[in-house]
Amino acid sequence: MPVRVRVDRHKCIGAGNCITIAPTAFAWLRGDFAKADVADPDSVEDELLREAAFACPTAAIVIEDVAELLPWQLRGRAEPKRRVLKTFMFTDVVGSTNLVEVMGDEAWDTLLRWHDTTLREVFTAHQGKEISTTGDGFFVGFDSPEQAVAAAVAIQRRLAEHRQKAGFAPPVRIGLHAADANVIGENFRGRGVHEASRIASLAKGGEIVASTATAGDTYPTSAPRSELLKGFSEPVEVVTIDWK
Repeated sequence: MPVRVRVDRHKCIGAGNCITIAPTAFAWLRGDFAKADVADPDSVEDELLREAAFACPTAAIVIEDVAELLPWQLRGRAEPKRRVLKTFMFTDVVGSTNLVEVMGDEAWDTLLRWHDTTLREVFTAHQGKEISTTGDGFFVGFDSPEQAVAAAVAIQRRLAEHRQKAGFAPPVRIGLHAADANVIGENFRGRGVHEASRIASLAKGGEIVASTATAGDTYPTSAPRSELLKGFSEPVEVVTIDWK
């Protein structure tokens, strides 16, 4: 049954469990990383929304069944859908909670601004379109796997270069997956988006993991391996891309 979701900000303590579980559905409240907000609940299945709500330690996530709304409230909400082929990228700073604790809020905010600016420069240079941000990560769409792979490699190389020059850059993991998806307005929804997010979760800091068909042959890769993604019944073949 369709649902709608909201965050009670008086109860929210910024634990971030909802963002970890459903990074496309929830994000940090703009201008206040101590609070979560609803980003795009339609990008995930209702079951995952309920899982995120259950994981909230203060029960700040409120889910309502759409069927309980009056008919006049539902009029005009449907948007036309169309199917497209995109290559999706998810990025994430590994160990961000530990970094905040060690660095402190002010230093972390400075680092995060540098991280955001750097990655956005790379997305733009490779014709990627930012779909959403998850506080310390991005969801980006590309028109081709080649663009996405080149952008991912460029990101890791920029971070490595900064480590050599400045002594530190946050460890970032990247997942890539080319798939069909429904596009509604500026957003993308569907199985392929979920697969891309789960593939990203397989990567470690400094790694690029991609579905085998997405990786191509421009850069060396590891041998293909079969991975069962959380929430899916069939495994997918993935590789780790050698960006060095």
